[in-house]
Amino acid sequence: MALHDINNDPRILPGYNLTYTYIDSMCSEGVSVYRMLRELQAGLPYHMVLGDGCSTCSAATAQVSYLWNLTQLSYGSSSPILSDRKRFPKFFRIATPDQMVNEARIQLMREFNWKKVATIHQALEFFSVVTDDFFHRASDLNATIITQEIFVHDPKSRVENLKKRDARIIMTAMYEDRARAVLCAAYKVGLYGAKIVWVFAGWFSSSFWLVKQNDIDCTPEQMALVADGAFLTSAVNYNPREERGIHEMTVSEFLDRYYNDTGYNTDLDMYKSVVGQSYDHIWIAALALNCTETELTRRGNRAMLSRTRRTRHN
Repeated sequence: MALHDINNDPRILPGYNLTYTYIDSMCSEGVSVYRMLRELQAGLPYHMVLGDGCSTCSAATAQVSYLWNLTQLSYGSSSPILSDRKRFPKFFRIATPDQMVNEARIQLMREFNWKKVATIHQALEFFSVVTDDFFHRASDLNATIITQEIFVHDPKSRVENLKKRDARIIMTAMYEDRARAVLCAAYKVGLYGAKIVWVFAGWFSSSFWLVKQNDIDCTPEQMALVADGAFLTSAVNYNPREERGIHEMTVSEFLDRYYNDTGYNTDLDMYKSVVGQSYDHIWIAALALNCTETELTRRGNRAMLSRTRRTRHN
């Protein structure tokens, strides 16, 4: 949709046809770096990299892409470490860093007068930074952190420890597949019920606890039992005001177009929270290239833009 709108807008890159090469990163750091380098070495010259959706892949590729003098723009990577301009000098994003969403969790604690809280997070730098930020915010609130649990892959022993410490309010930081593993482990140890509140990231897929996963042996009913009453905290994904953007669409008009587009696929509804950001970040890339074209024309070097016509997307 974005490419169609851009290529048919006479204001943006007149005389050019914006395209992109799609590469599946599989949300794997190794795969994303390998496939990006393979494309950069074998394909046409690129001036931009779009992606990744997964923060770990953006961190891996952004530490390399700038060595090719490539600007990298992500629609969905929310890891706070990606704000480090020294490590990622040419990386930009339109996703809200996850530590900013911790304020919503603090407001939940104030609203419900929660004084004791536990945390559990996946052992990745991304989630460690988010959890440390929450710890400091909660300490400023004079809340008691009764335990901080960390796991690499199997969270069962850490979930057991949450139960031993009588954790009732549990703040989490992890990828979606590990969140399902945590919920299944919680069912097995009995850490669920009316007195237990789980708080997860809001960028998970819709009804994430019901998504099938090979290493999860809990039934959908058991998973739903544990997830009942959980909170999901996230940034605002769409403008709450019906304002018209650069392509003269309001949010409701955009979504109506999206759901009625011939390319719409119901199998991808679990990722609908990033639909708007996906559309917007391609527009941002086009506007950046358009600005480049304007500046090169001013300098009398417009022929150089022929190298910038294509972008690459993870």
